[in-house]
Amino acid sequence: MVTKTPWFRVALRLAALALTVVMVVVLVQVMRRDGPAALAAWRAAHIQWGWIAFSVACALAGHAFFVVGWRRLLRDSGVRASFWPLARIFLVSNLGRYLPAGKAWQMAIVAMMATEQRLPSAILAASSLFQGALGVAVGAVVLFAAGGATIGLPAAWLVLPVVALVGLLAAPAILKLFPRVQAVIARRVPGIDSVTAATMWALVWTAGASWILWGIALRGLASGLLPEPGASMTAYIAAWAASFLAGIIAVVSPAGLGAREGVMQAVLTKSGMTPADVLILLIVARAWATVLDVVPAALVLVLRRWSSGRGEQTERVRKEA
Repeated sequence: MVTKTPWFRVALRLAALALTVVMVVVLVQVMRRDGPAALAAWRAAHIQWGWIAFSVACALAGHAFFVVGWRRLLRDSGVRASFWPLARIFLVSNLGRYLPAGKAWQMAIVAMMATEQRLPSAILAASSLFQGALGVAVGAVVLFAAGGATIGLPAAWLVLPVVALVGLLAAPAILKLFPRVQAVIARRVPGIDSVTAATMWALVWTAGASWILWGIALRGLASGLLPEPGASMTAYIAAWAASFLAGIIAVVSPAGLGAREGVMQAVLTKSGMTPADVLILLIVARAWATVLDVVPAALVLVLRRWSSGRGEQTERVRKEA
């Protein structure tokens, strides 16, 4: 029996598709308008490789903090896993973002690799999904806190990040007050009922550190490409958070293509950067972020295959002896 897709899911996908199309159209128009100036600026640019290396280090550190939070969450669920196996699963699962409905692909990769490493696949997939959802909430908090002035939010709206942060930290205690709700969530996310307030704090600060480090990495990239970054550090953090959140909303677009660039362009332009500088950064940042996703994952897969081949060869030699 085929289950019909609920109408709101169809509406969400159509809205995401429409948003993506609009963002792509806007981005094409921006490139046509500012492309010649950006090309001239690129030809005159002197790349500072020290800043590029700094940006890569900050981005990888952002990945590492996210894995630290995931490991802490799994510990509450009774799963003991070291950092590197989880890092390998996390890096490879990032490849799922480049497919439509990327989160489903990411969860499938997590479950598959967890099974290979003899870890409970259901718990790892569910915990990864939960941490991702919490990370989105923390990203919104970072956006409000860092980009309030840049995106023109009234000062009173800054109360929302504080309330959201308190709500996240108090979530375990609040859930205990509603046993039925807790039971429903526990069925969908195995092990969630054992999460402590200390673990929630660990998830919040590691996710926050990851968002901030990626924003710093984006500014480092701009410093390596442009004569002047042209915007404040908080503007770059807001631009990264806003663009990534837009990519998540645009679920039908691989890795948020179009939506991320459109939002980043809007935030950085509003922060005072010249259109030509923004366009250079947009084009390079897309390639830079893709390389930071694909290359580490490819290395993990190559080393995994090499290690598997060596194991099979050793086993054959042992049997022949």
